Amino acid sequence: NYFDFYHFLEGIVFYNEWPKLIDESSKHKKIRNGKNEWCNKGEIHGAFERLFDKFKNSILVVSYRDDGTPTIAVLVNMLKKHKKSVEVKKLDYKYVLSNGNSKEVLIIAQ
Repeated sequence: NYFDFYHFLEGIVFYNEWPKLIDESSKHKKIRNGKNEWCNKGEIHGAFERLFDKFKNSILVVSYRDDGTPTIAVLVNMLKKHKKSVEVKKLDYKYVLSNGNSKEVLIIAQ
């Protein structure tokens, strides 16, 4: 779930609403979030498509997990619809808040 690992970005965007968005009862101070397209496997592909289309005139850098949904290959194909160059960089370190073995990936599209 995006919100479980990247809620600091939501905090920047919704700074004035921050106090009511944090779940103080959770160990890692998770953000309270309703159901949305970023948390739904059936809708997330469309969410990425719309996001990439919206920022097609910008350089895009996507920080992602190598075991995420959609897959890295799917994201690369989506980005290639808008960008001439799409590069994948894998970083060999473990997520601090995860017990899994997923790795960090940066997808750079320009």
